[in-house]
Amino acid sequence: MKIYVPDLENYECVYVRGEGVIRAYKERPQNNRTVDYRDYYIDSNYIFVDGEQSFSQYITLPVCLDESNLTNEVYYRNDFDSILVIFICLCLIFFYFPLKIFLRLFRRFN
Repeated sequence: MKIYVPDLENYECVYVRGEGVIRAYKERPQNNRTVDYRDYYIDSNYIFVDGEQSFSQYITLPVCLDESNLTNEVYYRNDFDSILVIFICLCLIFFYFPLKIFLRLFRRFN
């Protein structure tokens, strides 16, 4: 199973920080450096929070996930089924119902 990470090409290291949170670093974490990151909350429609983290020699560096397990294909999102339901409902509201109304009005003028 692949893990969806938005804008995957902008990050060099991705790891699972906790349940429902993926942290993506712009650079590979190294000792005695500060690295910018973005936390994605996958259970909350991939809302993100930016920040930076400093690593010292006393902190264990995160283990990056293998790139073959990561993808930026939209089909792997956790909320893809919800997106499809909303899309179908919007199509009904904006296309099907106005078309039915228009056809009924057009039929009366014949």
